[in-house]
Amino acid sequence: MFRVILLSFILAATSVAANSGNLIERKREVVLKVGQSVVVNGIRGECGKRPTGLQLKKTRKTKLGVMSFGRWGVKESDRCGGMTPAIEIVYTARKKGSEVVKSDGSRIKITVK
Repeated sequence: MFRVILLSFILAATSVAANSGNLIERKREVVLKVGQSVVVNGIRGECGKRPTGLQLKKTRKTKLGVMSFGRWGVKESDRCGGMTPAIEIVYTARKKGSEVVKSDGSRIKITVK
């Protein structure tokens, strides 16, 4: 029984540790030039698990650019009480202007020069 519990903890820790080199931070505001890309946020799954059901090749157009998925990593989650697996949300600027986009419930102000 002890071995099963120990193995469970090791496997759970491995899923987070395997991606811990890529810390995904949420941005509140970014300034870009046309053609530049930046990680603006990350989407997490249930605490300790990768997000599921994502269409990883799908993009979302905005008024001035495109939002797509990037690399796997980890992100700090108040709800989860610490680090949890996540995938980057990358914004790529296509035209000049300013807009506010929503990402995983967060508002991000984007200015493209």
